[in-house]
Amino acid sequence: MSIGVEFARLIAYSDHERAKWRAWVAADPSRLNAPFQPGGRFPTLWSLLDHLFLVERRHLARLEGAVPPDATGIAVGDWKALFEYADLVRADLRQFADELDDAEAAQVITWTAVAPAPPGTYSMTRGKLMTHLLLHEIRHLAQIAYAVRLQDHEPPGEHDYFYCPEG
Repeated sequence: MSIGVEFARLIAYSDHERAKWRAWVAADPSRLNAPFQPGGRFPTLWSLLDHLFLVERRHLARLEGAVPPDATGIAVGDWKALFEYADLVRADLRQFADELDDAEAAQVITWTAVAPAPPGTYSMTRGKLMTHLLLHEIRHLAQIAYAVRLQDHEPPGEHDYFYCPEG
């Protein structure tokens, strides 16, 4: 048996999760200063969210054949601008996905990554990279939920795909 998950369903789940986190941050923007990985690449929740949204833009640029940006350009702490940036990137991703046909999704693209990403040459289909974008976000949002629980805070709502409304 083969069960596929449509890209549209995954993007709807991701959007549903983003909305919860946006409201959680809006209720107390200082939450973005909470430690995530002290001494590491993502010391605060802010830095991880910035990374999340930048990676989506970078991979979308690769999918479109453009040069990926190095940074979001959002000032640390400007949570409204960060989520607006995320919304713009998501709108562009959604448009790209809507215009992509099966033959284009099956095309292999190749790029060379440099630090801070693991350096190397990567090749994969456009479809796989698009799926990675969403799974990357889902994984990091789960890490954020765990991190806030460790700090005795309650993350916003239920986070499993199970709880995402259908349709």
